[in-house]
Amino acid sequence: MKNKAFHYTELALYYIVIFFILQEWLIPIMDLTKTGHMELILGFIAVCLFISLFNLHFIISWLVKLVFIAWFITSVYSDVPPFSSSGLQFVLFEMQYNLITIFSGRWLEITDPFRTFLFFILVWMLIYLIHYWITVRKTIFYFLVLTIFFIATIDTFTEYDGTYAMVKVVLLGLLVTVFLYVKRLILQTGITVNGQKYFTLVMPAIILIGLVSIMGILLPKSEPQWPDPVPYIKAATGQGDGLDGNGVSKVGYGTNDSRLGGAFVADDTVVFHAISETKQYWRIETKDFYTSKGWEESNTNPTESVYFDLNEQINYSLPTGLEEDTKTATIKQINPHDFIVQPYGLKRVEFEPYLEEQHEQVGLLMNANTEKIYPYADNRIVKLMDYSVVYSKPTLLYSQLQSDPAEEIDQEVFEPYLQLPDTLPDRVGDLANEIVRGAKTPYQKARAIESYFSRNGFRYETDNVAIPGEDVDYVDQFLFETKVGYCDNFSTSMVVMLRSVGIPARWVKGFMGGELIDSTGASKTYEITNNNAHSWVEAYIPEVGWVNFEPTIGFSNMRNIEYDIETSSPEEELNPEEEETRTFEELQQENEQQPATKNNTTNFFANIIEMINKNHVLFVIINLSILLAGIILLTTRKKWLPKLYVLRNRNKSLNESSFESMYSQLLKVLEFRGLKRKDDQTLQSFAKEIDHTLGTSDMSKITYAYERYVYGNYDGNIDFGKLKESWEYLINRSTS
Repeated sequence: MKNKAFHYTELALYYIVIFFILQEWLIPIMDLTKTGHMELILGFIAVCLFISLFNLHFIISWLVKLVFIAWFITSVYSDVPPFSSSGLQFVLFEMQYNLITIFSGRWLEITDPFRTFLFFILVWMLIYLIHYWITVRKTIFYFLVLTIFFIATIDTFTEYDGTYAMVKVVLLGLLVTVFLYVKRLILQTGITVNGQKYFTLVMPAIILIGLVSIMGILLPKSEPQWPDPVPYIKAATGQGDGLDGNGVSKVGYGTNDSRLGGAFVADDTVVFHAISETKQYWRIETKDFYTSKGWEESNTNPTESVYFDLNEQINYSLPTGLEEDTKTATIKQINPHDFIVQPYGLKRVEFEPYLEEQHEQVGLLMNANTEKIYPYADNRIVKLMDYSVVYSKPTLLYSQLQSDPAEEIDQEVFEPYLQLPDTLPDRVGDLANEIVRGAKTPYQKARAIESYFSRNGFRYETDNVAIPGEDVDYVDQFLFETKVGYCDNFSTSMVVMLRSVGIPARWVKGFMGGELIDSTGASKTYEITNNNAHSWVEAYIPEVGWVNFEPTIGFSNMRNIEYDIETSSPEEELNPEEEETRTFEELQQENEQQPATKNNTTNFFANIIEMINKNHVLFVIINLSILLAGIILLTTRKKWLPKLYVLRNRNKSLNESSFESMYSQLLKVLEFRGLKRKDDQTLQSFAKEIDHTLGTSDMSKITYAYERYVYGNYDGNIDFGKLKESWEYLINRSTS
C-alpha cells in the first residue's frame, strides 16, 4: 500500500490538519453563496479522508461516497425517504434529466441537485489529489499555495475577511510541510529514526515558524508602498465600484449609485443600435434621494409597479408631443439589458410578433418611483433583443418657460424632489442663491445654475476624480475643492443646488445619442456604447412640467423649444437635430489638448489598461506569440537545455560551490535520455549503470568525487578541471 511508509497515527494527524484547511475553503464559499448544510459537507470530507487513511478498496470507496452523495441530495432537495425506491427514482431522474440537458447544450438549465452532485465530485477529486501529494510526493506545497491564492482572491474581491483564515492556513501548512520534508529525507536515505530523534529534527523548524509568526503579528506594519492594483483589475473586468481613494471603474450603465466619484476608464462595448430619424438622449431611470455620497431610491414612498399592456399608452410624469409629430425608433440590443430605453415623449413600446406567440402574457412593468420600464412576460422580467419605441417629443413654449407661474409648488407632493441631507454644508445653498440672484422665474434660475459650471473654471475630467471621505459631501467637494469631474459630478451638483433654491429636481440616468454608423434616407443608425452612458437633470417648472437640463461641460442640452416671443438672448438653445454631443473618448482627447493646469501625475495601472484597450488586437497577438514560444520551448527543452547548461558553465570554473549544481544538471540531462535513477538506487550503482550504457567511466569518477565532497570526506585533492571535462563529455554524449 502507498501509506506503508507512514504510521497510521502519523498519517491521521496530517489528515486532521488537511480537514481544518479544507474547512477554510468551505467557510467563504458557504458564506458568499448563502449555502447551508455545511456540517454535512464537512462530514463528506471527513468520510473521504477516513477512506484515504485506510486506503480502502476503490469499490468500497466509490460505493460509500456515492451513497453519501445520494443521501444528501435526497434529504436536502426532496421530501421522500432517502433509502427508498422513491428516493432512488428521484436521484436517477435528476441524473438522467441533467445529463440530457448538458448534452443538449442547455447549461443554464442544470438543476441545483446536479450542481450539488458536481460539487461533491470536485471535493472527492481534490481529496484524492491531496492523498496522492502526501503519500507519494510527501509534500502539500501545491495544495498550500492553491489555498493561499484562493483565500487571498476571495478576501480581495469580496466582503469576506480572510485575515484569520490566512494566518491559520499558513501556520498549519508550514508545519505539515516541515514534517513531510523530514519524512521525505528519512525515506530517501533509508535510515530508521525513532520518535524522539524525529521530534528533535523537526523542532528547530517548528520554533522558527512560531517565532516568525509571532513577530509578524506583533510588529508594526508600514503602509503599502505600491498603488493598490485591485481597482484596476476590477475596472478591466467591469467590476469597478470606485469606493476607495484610488478607485477606477469602467464607464457604463450600472444600478448602484450609492457611492459616486473616482476615476473611469473607457469601454467601447456596444450596448445597442438605435434606428431613428434624429440623435437623442435615451432615458432609463431617475433617482431622488441624495445621501451626500450618491443616489438611492426614495425611502419615503413605497416602491409601486404599474403594468401596461402592449400598445397601451404609457402614462408617467413626462409629457408627449403632438400626434402628427409621432415617430418610431427601432432598438436592436447588442448587449441585452432587462430595461427599455426611453426617448423623450415616449408613448408606447412595440415588441416583435414572435414574443406574443411564445408567451401567454406580454407587457411592460414600470417602477412608479424611478420610472424604469421593464419588458414583462409570463410573470417575470425578460431581456429583449429587438423592440420599437413610439414617441412624440414635446415642444416647450418659450413664453410658458419664461412666465412667472401662478401655481405654487405643493411641498407635500414634491417632497422627495426637494430632499437634502441634514449634513449638507450651508455654503452649497449660499452659492445656489448667489447664482440665481437676479433670476425671476424657476426656469431662469434653472438656466443660471445649468450654465454656471461652464463659466467658472470647472473641468470635465475622468482621471484623478476625487472620492469624498467619510465626513465630506460629494457636491460640496466638487463645487468648492476640486472643480474636476464628469457627468455625475455636474448633474448631482445641479440637482442639489436646484433643491436648495426651492425647485424640485431629480437625477436622471441613461445614454446619450451615440455615433452615426449608417444612414438610409431619413432613417439613421446610431451605435450606442458604454462610453455613451450619461447622467443629467430634470427640474419641475410650474405650469410646464418636468424639463430636462444638461449641466455637464462639453454636452449640449436636448430641449425642444419654440420661441413664440421675441427675445434678445435665445440662450444658445439648440435644436435636437443639430445637437453635438461628444463621447467619453472625444472629451478625453480634448482634455489632453488643453494646457496642463492640472496635476500631471498619471496612474500607471490606468495607463496600462487604456493602452491594452486601444491595442487589444496587438495585445492578443503578442500574448499568443509568447504562449506559442513557451510551448515550443517547453516541448523542445530536451534539445536546448543541455546546450544551455554547457554554454553557461563553459567559462565557469568547477569548484566546491558550483559542483553540486552542475551534478544536479547532469542528472536532469540523463533523465531526458531516459536514464533515471531509481528511488532505492545508490549514486554509485546508478553511475556504473550510466557508464555501462554510454561505454565510459566518467560518471563513476564524477559521482565518487561528488560523494566525497557532499558527505564530508573531501581532502582537497579533487581535480575539478578534469571533472569538468568529464561533465561536459557526458552532457554532449547523452544528447548526441
